[in-house]
Amino acid sequence: MVTTKGERRKAAIVAAAQRILVVDGLDAISHRRVAGQAGVPLGATTYYFTDLHDLRRAAVDALAAADLTRMERVAAELSAQTGSVADTARVITELLTPEHDDELVAWYERYARAAREPLFATAARRINEAARSHVATVLRAAGLDELPPDVVLAIVDGAVLGALAAGDDDPRSVAAGALACVLTGGDGSAA
Repeated sequence: MVTTKGERRKAAIVAAAQRILVVDGLDAISHRRVAGQAGVPLGATTYYFTDLHDLRRAAVDALAAADLTRMERVAAELSAQTGSVADTARVITELLTPEHDDELVAWYERYARAAREPLFATAARRINEAARSHVATVLRAAGLDELPPDVVLAIVDGAVLGALAAGDDDPRSVAAGALACVLTGGDGSAA
């Protein structure tokens, strides 16, 4: 039976692993590094997690849960704020992309790895399902529901990845601009 102290220690270990995942990626998660960042003895990581895979899974699941919570919060706050097409594009981009650079890179890193790493695949499917649902809600509220949510996700993801690869300082704005262009039929009048 895990005690309250044990639950706090396990939560600290998962939070440390999650931070490492965001900043340095999945391969950077090790028992030693996580224990050091969590401020717990090395043996604590193996007490609560059967192996490194189990620890990494906990970090991925915690990050996915945080992404889903963020999306719920943003959807609740912003779906009523859609007005112009540009506003709708901004809302959807905020919904689909984490705000901080490290989190944004980690978000797309996880998606790319999901194709080969089962550890990420389940979390990616859960996040995509929620994303499609929230995007559909925002599009309906804006009267733009003729565009399928999967197409919107592809536009935002492609624009963000292109902007990240190009070293753009604001990939979210690039994505919002690309989405607004598509939502207006390519005439750019929403910008």
